[in-house]
Amino acid sequence: MSKSKRKGDGYERELAKWLDYMLFGGSGHITRTPLSGGGSSIDGAGGADLQGTPTVWVEAKRTERFQPYAAIEQAERGIRNSGSDEMPVVIQRRNNMSTDASLVVMRLQDWGAMYHSWLRECGYPVAEPTNFLIEVVLDDDMPEPRRPTVKDDRGPNIVRLFPKNGDGHGEEEDED
Repeated sequence: MSKSKRKGDGYERELAKWLDYMLFGGSGHITRTPLSGGGSSIDGAGGADLQGTPTVWVEAKRTERFQPYAAIEQAERGIRNSGSDEMPVVIQRRNNMSTDASLVVMRLQDWGAMYHSWLRECGYPVAEPTNFLIEVVLDDDMPEPRRPTVKDDRGPNIVRLFPKNGDGHGEEEDED
């Protein structure tokens, strides 16, 4: 087994363990897909790198030269070939980084749908989603946009994705 394959497999196991602990308390619900990497599955369609992540197709990448578009297209190809309806998500980290410093890459449309659901769950009034494409066309005759003044937006309207509980698994509460 090559060094890069071994590192990739190790990252998949590491990521599965981290997500399983974060989401399911370390119950073993999320695991690395056996023989993932290299497109090994029925019909050569390839499979998600992790199992036990409902509605999300995880493509894990441990590389110094990350190519986000190629990675998301790989996940989308796997979804299409397998007939899945999961959301493609690429999670990537470089060498010498902790797992929780990994980057998550997804299409804006998918992120918008996820964030919309989160805001609704938090009780924010949100519009009903629509199934249309928003396209912005810039006209050469349009005036230059004004730069907004930067304001400190910290305050009661900030949504904390992970509560700060001081238990060693999140950040400590800020003392303002």
